[in-house]
Amino acid sequence: MSNYIVVGLNEEKFALPITAIQEIIKDMPVTEIPAAMAHVRGVINLRGTIVPVIGLRSKFRMIESAPSAASRIVIVQTPDGEPVGLYVDCVEQVAFFSEILPTPDGIGGANAGYLSGIGKIHDQLVSILHLPAILNTGGGLG
Repeated sequence: MSNYIVVGLNEEKFALPITAIQEIIKDMPVTEIPAAMAHVRGVINLRGTIVPVIGLRSKFRMIESAPSAASRIVIVQTPDGEPVGLYVDCVEQVAFFSEILPTPDGIGGANAGYLSGIGKIHDQLVSILHLPAILNTGGGLG
């Protein structure tokens, strides 16, 4: 049992373990990288450190939308300790899940490995993201 940050993507809610988050920053210009994977938006200069930014909408094969005032970049770390930005539509709240249910077996599909469980806030279900799968670098940031 631990705290999570709930983020929004395309009207859906996802949670990231708060312990994995280095910081949350406002949207800023991203420098595109030629021939990068489709979900890699580019890189940012974060206080002298070049940080790649992954667009979670693209990673999850969701329709892209224009950035808004609520768009954020959530800075997390790879297992090697390198910072990576996750581009999200918004950051909603800190949540504590007293119970985390397993991801149903029948979900399948390309995004199945990206979830580590399902939490519940009031009457709404929140998909808990499995960061190691999302950040699986394998030579190209997942």
